[in-house]
Amino acid sequence: MRMAEYSRFPLFQGMTEEAIRNLVLTAGCLEKNFKKGNMIYEENEIIHSMGMILEGHVYMVKEDLWGEKTILVRMGPGELFGENFACSHQPAASVAFQAAEPSSILFIPYERLIRHAGDQDILPFVKNLIAMMTSKSQELMKKINITSKKTLREKILCFLSLEAEKYHSLSFTIPYSREDLAEYLMANRSALSRELKAMERDGLIRVHRREIQILKSIRKHVRLEGK
Repeated sequence: MRMAEYSRFPLFQGMTEEAIRNLVLTAGCLEKNFKKGNMIYEENEIIHSMGMILEGHVYMVKEDLWGEKTILVRMGPGELFGENFACSHQPAASVAFQAAEPSSILFIPYERLIRHAGDQDILPFVKNLIAMMTSKSQELMKKINITSKKTLREKILCFLSLEAEKYHSLSFTIPYSREDLAEYLMANRSALSRELKAMERDGLIRVHRREIQILKSIRKHVRLEGK
């Protein structure tokens, strides 16, 4: 990817093409491609470089003792992953990162970068990094809000409500396959499918593959701009 294309990502906002080029060369950044399902970082792996997604999507996942996988966050182009571990004194990852689809990643070595953090050209990058780390924390709080609900239906309603707010619409396409949505909601796939069908029968939603339409009967659950 050309340096000029990096400037469209939030991490490089406010930086000139020359400043971006100098940062990439100084830090020793590297682009790598991953196929769907490839593990980018394994759990407990030492992370020295944060990753920025250039193309595709990446899951942050957690696996329990019985091998059950939970999707914590889904990240897309321009978003970061592994930054909390790369910037930590304990860089061993407590989660794993997996390519949700064919993805291109820019790896940014933290230690080499931080040596030049005081350089005038790199200051905007550092500010952007802090802002993005804060945003990631908010995304994790969203996940906690969803999974803290007592019943599967409540989890689904909370998830759909937040998606509707994000898209400012009662009709939208969710970013997960049925299997991945079950993992995200920490539910059994069969149980999720049964509950979605039950919610359709109850007149709450319409579902066609990944396309969701929230019906009038539950609009009170959804806070939209201008509604």
